[in-house]
Amino acid sequence: MLKHCWSLSEVVPLPYDLPLHAGIMPRLLITIVGEPVPGGNRFHVDFVREHDVVFHFNPRFHENTIVRNTQLGGCWGPEEREGGFPFVQGRQFELKILVETDGFKVAMDGVHLLEFEHRTGGMEDVTRLHIEGDLILFSAAPSMI
Repeated sequence: MLKHCWSLSEVVPLPYDLPLHAGIMPRLLITIVGEPVPGGNRFHVDFVREHDVVFHFNPRFHENTIVRNTQLGGCWGPEEREGGFPFVQGRQFELKILVETDGFKVAMDGVHLLEFEHRTGGMEDVTRLHIEGDLILFSAAPSMI
């Protein structure tokens, strides 16, 4: 069995909010390094605009699926669930979420995972990335590519 070799000083407390002061725009890359908690149920990464979630990325271990969605005006849209499930509890990952003109592209550990088309405009008003759930979060950082 692998022993975890991280200290509490290296872990970002959850829930975590990453401010995105300039909003989101094409070529913005969010890089998240984390480790799903052994025995955990789910975690989520949300791109938030005021009270709306323009992109909800939600790996669910008990369903072995990644649910993607948008919540506008308090109402969830249709879920997208197709695709693989590469997450393993207790195994660290690097998740990259790239904002493009027509949607988000998500890669894990350097391999393309999925795409999610924008369902609304106003991307410049998305000012927060919210991360919560059964996850050990090591880092979440924006960059432009």
